[in-house]
Amino acid sequence: MATLRTLLRELFSLATYMSPLVEKVAEAAVDLGRAGAASALGSLSDVLSVDSKLEELRRIVGRIHALLRDAEETRFVEDAAVRNWLRELGGVALDADDVLDEFRTIVDAQKLRIDDRRRKRKRPWYDLSSSCYPCVANLLLLVQRWKISTKIVEIMEIYDGVCKGRENLQMKEGDATRRAMRRGNEGDALLAPAGSLGGEVRVVGMNQERERVAELLNSMDEDAISVVSVVGAGGTGKTTLARRVFGDESADQLFDLRIWVGVPRGCDVERATGEIIEAITRESCCSKSLDSLQRLLGELVNEKRFLLVLDDLSNEDLFFWEILRAPLLKGKKGSKVLVTTRSNVVSRNMRSSHPIHLTGLSEDDCWLIFREHAFDQGVWAQHPNLELIGQEIIRKCQHSPLAAKSIGGLLYGNTDEEEWRSVLGDLPETEEDANKILLTLKVSYDYLPFHLKRCFAFCSVFPSGHEFDRDELVKLWIAVGFIKPRRNRSLENIGGKYFDYLLWRSFFQISNGRNQSKPKFKMPGLIHELAQSVSGCDCFRLDDDAVNDEPENARYFLSRTSSMDDTAYYKIYKNTSLRALVLQNAENCVTAAPVRDDLFLNLRYLRALDLSDNGLTALPDSVGDLIHLRYLNLHRTQIEKLPESICNLYNLQVLELGECRNLAELPKGVRNLIHLRHLGLHLDWAGQRSNWTDLISMPPGIGSLTSLQTLSRFSASSESACSIGQLKNLRNLRGELCISKLENVLDENEAKEANLRNKPFVDAVMLRWSEGGNGSFSTSGSRPGEVLEHLCPSTRLKYLQIENYNGARFPNWLEDPSFSSLETLRLSNCKQCDTLPLVGKLPKLKHLYFEGLHGLKHMGHDPFIGFPSLEMLYVSDMSTMESWYEVGEGAMPRLRKLVVSNCPRLHEPFQLANSLQRVEIRDCPMITALPQEMPVSLEHLAITGCPALQQSCQMDGSEWPKIQNIPHKAIG
Repeated sequence: MATLRTLLRELFSLATYMSPLVEKVAEAAVDLGRAGAASALGSLSDVLSVDSKLEELRRIVGRIHALLRDAEETRFVEDAAVRNWLRELGGVALDADDVLDEFRTIVDAQKLRIDDRRRKRKRPWYDLSSSCYPCVANLLLLVQRWKISTKIVEIMEIYDGVCKGRENLQMKEGDATRRAMRRGNEGDALLAPAGSLGGEVRVVGMNQERERVAELLNSMDEDAISVVSVVGAGGTGKTTLARRVFGDESADQLFDLRIWVGVPRGCDVERATGEIIEAITRESCCSKSLDSLQRLLGELVNEKRFLLVLDDLSNEDLFFWEILRAPLLKGKKGSKVLVTTRSNVVSRNMRSSHPIHLTGLSEDDCWLIFREHAFDQGVWAQHPNLELIGQEIIRKCQHSPLAAKSIGGLLYGNTDEEEWRSVLGDLPETEEDANKILLTLKVSYDYLPFHLKRCFAFCSVFPSGHEFDRDELVKLWIAVGFIKPRRNRSLENIGGKYFDYLLWRSFFQISNGRNQSKPKFKMPGLIHELAQSVSGCDCFRLDDDAVNDEPENARYFLSRTSSMDDTAYYKIYKNTSLRALVLQNAENCVTAAPVRDDLFLNLRYLRALDLSDNGLTALPDSVGDLIHLRYLNLHRTQIEKLPESICNLYNLQVLELGECRNLAELPKGVRNLIHLRHLGLHLDWAGQRSNWTDLISMPPGIGSLTSLQTLSRFSASSESACSIGQLKNLRNLRGELCISKLENVLDENEAKEANLRNKPFVDAVMLRWSEGGNGSFSTSGSRPGEVLEHLCPSTRLKYLQIENYNGARFPNWLEDPSFSSLETLRLSNCKQCDTLPLVGKLPKLKHLYFEGLHGLKHMGHDPFIGFPSLEMLYVSDMSTMESWYEVGEGAMPRLRKLVVSNCPRLHEPFQLANSLQRVEIRDCPMITALPQEMPVSLEHLAITGCPALQQSCQMDGSEWPKIQNIPHKAIG
């Protein structure tokens, strides 16, 4: 009876398991039936010859790409008929790429099915799937090969037709002068000069304007806030001037708060208010009503003297500024708003009493900028013949520093006089016309190699003022096929070089926006206009405020709307050839409407899908039909669970799930994503801990994804297929790695198997036990101390955090001087440890955090020997700590900031390093006095929650003489 029940279960399982395969075979049979008997017999020949046809198709794609490159680098591409023909030809190449990609996917799927069958142990005789499945699968493979063959025939017919159209154009390769000066292979690096990318470029000229702006910012007006406007055409240096003033040390001393906001085109009051709040808090601002946003902004600036920069403001609505300024009036008298704009109307509406008009730089200053970008230091003097041509080029740059920088970068390292004269001849004649500056910048674009032109034009799909993350943009370029593999270099490395070169050529600039952990980049306004003009109809953007033409066969589409109505949805739905789709909610954090199932059924050729930063809670199963998908971004969504169908996306390279605070588990079949390179699972562990969910465990077999470079988080499990031993073979990991739920590690050998030491590119590690654990044993019975001892990371580590550790002492490797790259150490909630690790000799340690070390009574002396590079020390929630450390002669020579918080038993006055600039003492009620010697460098002192000390620090108190000369004091 038991055997019969088992057999029935197997039959039911077989029906469920085989159903999708049988359906596909049935569909194909219908197609064959429609084709007729003769066609079916011919199709058998097609199936047998599909490999040779695929090879021929690859050759065709190669020829098309060569022709497109040649056309882009010659003048005949400016002919409208030729452009249309080239776009048709490019469409054929994309169709061919899709077919080649589909065949690779079929092969990968077949290999995975075979591997899956091998992994499973031998089944009993009544396991019908083991015998039926191979037969059906092989039949399906034949059907798929027939379909591929049919598609190849169709593409070749289209290709032949397009090629015939070329005869009417009378066009041949080499018909015109080549524009790309040093055309290289796509994998060849176009390198910017060493050191040109790290930090600010030296500012040339505009000294009088800078002094005038600084004078206006320093003035005290009767108004609560006053506006200083910088007005000028695009490319005349408005943003550069504002950045120069904003970053000046005197501004830091003058204002309590400095805020920089790049204002996007079409930005309304509500969005602008949210942008200002985000710039202050450095956190994403969930969309609320305008009233609540204004109240929040008013609270943030209340009684603070602030400097607000509104960069590239274009909204000429008279009431825009009247409404925006209302909450800003709560700021302290002397607050300033510095606005850069191309519009005199904007300046008048904001009641700027002394607008500063920029007309560009002098020719001498433009020459200095041009020379810096065209030559290495001192080299220009060796080529006097080029100086004369360069001066002519500068005259055509119309006093624009952006144009001088861009054309100078174009000619960098090139000393061929003929090439210089060619560039000079291509530049438009001098006229006082902003459009001429755009034409000048177009010349710089024209000389880019083909592969960089594609990367640049793609960026026009994002709105003006968009902040680009370098790494994410490179991943998108890879996904849509702009980056090709080359030798042993990674795609990310090649794409990074592309971006760096475009940055050097001034197609991007470092953003002054929200202070992030890594820099963001923006396109200057004119450069974005250039990108829009050269991208043609390939890129389409749908905004609430923008009126766009209907997209016709757009390939890259961005929608930023507050709601996806039927009209907007249809505009996307009908573009079946879309390769990249970015759906942004104009009102971040508002619950978004679910993605419609039929959308993905119609957009089958998507390579990149970005649904980040909205309230999305689920994905439809149809996402698994996007077999070409390489990039899926769900960052900061409300998604709780991913459909298992995602594991059918065998080509997926990027799955971004960072800040998905509700995500509890990953699909079990993730091991099928054999090309996955980036699995982003980052969480901001330090903030809002009650608002996120940790993963239950990692999916089984994740260790087989050996191409992984990013794995931000790993939740340990006691099951071997999900244990931290899965990390062993992931040798290409880089960036951050947080290992949580370490209480599930069975023994120290499992920790050793993870082999963290052999992951040299992982530069940030967090080792975390779950909160609330008691005792010195984990739930699995292993000793946390032994586990931690075997989780020794690479000595190249820059950041280390150990949290909720219940061992009695810290690991020996933490005191190893070979950790010479460590910059930040954070020890949090390690309740049993009663001594600190000896890390005072680590040469690069800059930031040190001790939080919740409840077993520690005395800071001691030895742990703090040296600290040659320490800049910030943070001590918090030390419930039993009684005494402070001793600062020896010459110790902590670079310490700038000290924070001591919630140490209720700390009672001794403590010594302060001589280099300190900022000291904060909070909730330490037993401290009654300050050290006898206060650092002369101290500029900021804040004391709260220390009643006795606060009393003695009043003007009539005993401690007042020690602090009276400190410029900024906040007592109580």
